[in-house]
Amino acid sequence: MIIYLDQNKWIEIAKIHHGKNKEKIAVQALEVLRKAVAATKVILPLSGIHYMETARISNAGRKYRLGSVMGSLSKGYTIASYRNIVLNECKLALSRYFDNIQETPFKLIGRGIEHAFGESFEHTYPPEIEVLIERSFLTGESPDGEKGPEFRNVKYREEFCEHLRSLPKLKKELPRDKWDDALYAIAMADIIEPLSEVMIHYRISPDKLGKLGVEKLRSLVDAMPSRAVDVHLHRQILKNPSLSPQPGDLEDWAGLGVAVQYCDLVICEGHFADLVQRDKFGTKAEVCTRIEVLTEKLNAYQG
Repeated sequence: MIIYLDQNKWIEIAKIHHGKNKEKIAVQALEVLRKAVAATKVILPLSGIHYMETARISNAGRKYRLGSVMGSLSKGYTIASYRNIVLNECKLALSRYFDNIQETPFKLIGRGIEHAFGESFEHTYPPEIEVLIERSFLTGESPDGEKGPEFRNVKYREEFCEHLRSLPKLKKELPRDKWDDALYAIAMADIIEPLSEVMIHYRISPDKLGKLGVEKLRSLVDAMPSRAVDVHLHRQILKNPSLSPQPGDLEDWAGLGVAVQYCDLVICEGHFADLVQRDKFGTKAEVCTRIEVLTEKLNAYQG
């Protein structure tokens, strides 16, 4: 069973672990989770988003306490990078219409920060040192005790919020029957780089892609789980101008938007849970908002 915890839920777990939340129901949920992880019944993968959000924490002590818990419970498991997931989706979706695309092995769950970011770092560290280095990425404390730098870049967050704020303008600029065209265009534009990479590799020209026609191009997007979520989320913002963009929307859409389509259970804040479940949108994962559901879900899962 793959369970994805939003960053704020990891913070809740850390508070329970460190005794800052002693409520019986919360302590019980963590105990059940620990047993399930120890019995290898559950995987709690981290994503690149988790690493980035943890790196933003300026308080060294808080970062260390949180990172230690994340490292311990995740056991080093990470979910594939957003880009690699999208690349795989592009291949699978295009293979519906182009016979020359061969299915290639794809590893959703791996280990370490390299897998989470889809990068390969050259090094010759012995395994025991590598474990310490991996841990330092989360705790902010290197093996020699030095404190790691903070990740403070908010440029992309701000740009994404501005993008979401601009969506309601489409209502004035386009007739209603063209709204979905715009949303699908946004979803395609967002993955133009990985899509182009796949097309170039398999010698699919833009002209060949265009000849598929509007309906098949839409079905292409719908066949990509992360893109289907993206279209749905954009549609909700377009339909409901009162849904004000949140500072963490970029991370939520990139991290949770993938997790709800690839994991079995996702626990996140109410804002995203409400958004993704509107209009009875179907996701692979069950989406919940309370850590306490772990007791019920895991007990049922383990029989």
